[in-house]
Amino acid sequence: MGFAALLVLPGSAAVAARPASPEAEFLIAAHQGNLAQIKAGKLAARKSESPVVRRLGKRFANYHKKLDYQVRAVSKRLDVNLPDEPNSEQTQLAEQYRAASPADFDALFVTTQIANYERAAKLAGIVLAVSTDPAVRRIVEGATPVIEENRGALTAARDQLGLEQPQE
Repeated sequence: MGFAALLVLPGSAAVAARPASPEAEFLIAAHQGNLAQIKAGKLAARKSESPVVRRLGKRFANYHKKLDYQVRAVSKRLDVNLPDEPNSEQTQLAEQYRAASPADFDALFVTTQIANYERAAKLAGIVLAVSTDPAVRRIVEGATPVIEENRGALTAARDQLGLEQPQE
């Protein structure tokens, strides 16, 4: 989830006023995604019946804690106010995770996380194309390989669990 969150999780930042810059918009989305990924990862580490998914959950939670530290530091420097909670779409997905039976959890987690990382990869490309702030670019450049690693690990987990690949 490399910059996963922003990355990753669905939706856009929920704020009353539009952020003043693409960098602010990115930082808000990244922070909300990190919050969501930390919670989702911890839940996967506890709820999953699969050792592979439990390990991925721990990995995602730990990575997003570290990534959020960077996001918060840059946000402070750029005077960007960050929300305290994930956005409504991320919150809704978290509810789906919590409500899923242990037998259904792994498929839901893996397939939604693959989609989240695909969005994160696209967003990373957009941020790199439009942002001129060196600190924001460093966050995205550092997260990009992690996004790809996590997408690969999720795809491998999907295959190992025998889950169907969604039709495009």
